[in-house]
Amino acid sequence: MTDTRTLELPQLGEILDRSPAPPERSALPHDLHHEPEPTTLAIPVVGGGEAVVLDEAPSATRTTASLTLTPRRAALALTALAAGAFVTGANEASVVALSPAIAAGLGVPVAQVGLLATAFALTVVLAAIPLTAVTGRLSRRLTLGTTLAVWTTGVVVAATAGSFAQLATGRVISAAAHALFWAIVAPTAASLFAPHLRGRSVTRIMLGAAAAGVVGTPVLTVAGDRLGWQAPYWGLAVLGAVLAVAFALLLPGPAPRDDDEDPADRPAPVRGDLPSRPDFLRVLAVTLTASVAMTTTWTYVVPFVTEVSGIPSATVPVMLALGGTVAVGATLAVGPFLARHAVPTVAVGLALLSGAWTMLALGQGWSGLMAQVLQAAGWAVLLSALLNWAMRHTPWPTDMGASIYTVTMNSGAALGPVVGSVLAARWGLWLLPLASLVLTLGAAAITATADRTMLRRLSVPGQLRRALAARQAVRDRRLEWQRRTAVRAHRPVAAAFAAGQAAARATERGTVRAASAVSDRAGRALRGHVADLDAHLG
Repeated sequence: MTDTRTLELPQLGEILDRSPAPPERSALPHDLHHEPEPTTLAIPVVGGGEAVVLDEAPSATRTTASLTLTPRRAALALTALAAGAFVTGANEASVVALSPAIAAGLGVPVAQVGLLATAFALTVVLAAIPLTAVTGRLSRRLTLGTTLAVWTTGVVVAATAGSFAQLATGRVISAAAHALFWAIVAPTAASLFAPHLRGRSVTRIMLGAAAAGVVGTPVLTVAGDRLGWQAPYWGLAVLGAVLAVAFALLLPGPAPRDDDEDPADRPAPVRGDLPSRPDFLRVLAVTLTASVAMTTTWTYVVPFVTEVSGIPSATVPVMLALGGTVAVGATLAVGPFLARHAVPTVAVGLALLSGAWTMLALGQGWSGLMAQVLQAAGWAVLLSALLNWAMRHTPWPTDMGASIYTVTMNSGAALGPVVGSVLAARWGLWLLPLASLVLTLGAAAITATADRTMLRRLSVPGQLRRALAARQAVRDRRLEWQRRTAVRAHRPVAAAFAAGQAAARATERGTVRAASAVSDRAGRALRGHVADLDAHLG
């Protein structure tokens, strides 16, 4: 096994932007204390992605729910939350899977159906932060139960739609509930278990979202082709109603409030380990451009592969399932590279997406299948890397940085279908992958502007960086203490001050002696005059 100290410690001066400290004994174990990094997880779904950022709690902190719930109930609640992630992810991707069937059933162009994805993403952008703030003081049981009930209502409205306007209304209602669900599901899952199980619990939630791409989207496609486009929405509505009841029964109620809690005892908000507003804005620019590139084509991928590439409609569910499987595998495989190589991983994801759009633009059956594999892998890699890159540079607390990142991603998801709709309506579907290719290359060009010094600093994991910074701080404090307690002869300023004081005291003593001599002479003279006066009078 490679000794990482030989790789990292020589770069300490460059990493910390200071001269190396003089050699001394190694810092004590407590010198290497560091704050835990937030958990970042991103799972791609068809045409989009779900991302969570969760600050790690101190190891000694336990929530009331983790102390009061039985392990069985906590496990059942986690399963229900994962199922909620599955149904919400499947509903989000339903427009992509069902766009030809919806267009045929409602008698509208496919390009118009794609605008439903814009309405969904725009609602998520506008609703996520306000709804999270409004429901912040409510119990998770009430909030999530009500959220799934509202979500189910929106899905029922979509399932009973006889017009495009009613379908759009149902999508907007379910999108608002979707935004609130994904804003609080990760903290809720983490609160059910001890701190060392937080990451594992959040991973289970994201596996539910991953299953939406592997299983949910293909099933929706098959059901829409054979039973009509309303049937998948009825199935999702039934699952949503069951989950709303499950949340009400399994999730913990409101925790008792501690009015005597000292605000000073609350942990400080976690920020990026390399906070930089210009670099964070660069990440947002790449995120927005890549998201627009993705949704411009992928919102209309089903009609594209059937009409342009000539792939049979019966093969589309298999193609989508293949893409979901590849995406999950790529997400798991890319994890070990994010801590040291976030920006190169972004470049790899953009390169894979560029290859996908090139393959899709060829308009052949084999190239369409190849594009699906490249797109799934590239989008999964890009989502994970962008989220990690953004959280390392956020100049604000991670919850605010994650909100800004999510809003940016969904803004691109709202703009892309509009761009694709305009291009498809005016020139045809064949132009979409070329437009996505140009936008993806633009995102790659923005990525290439990253500062090289910052790239070298990013190559060191945040935990190691904080440990090295803590060690250097201890060394600086030790050197400062040695300077203050050094021998006076070795401190020129102090020595000069002491010499000045000695000279002042010597001068003072000389002045006193001179004054005393003058006084003595005056006394002797006075005594002489007195003696002369006595002699004269006598």
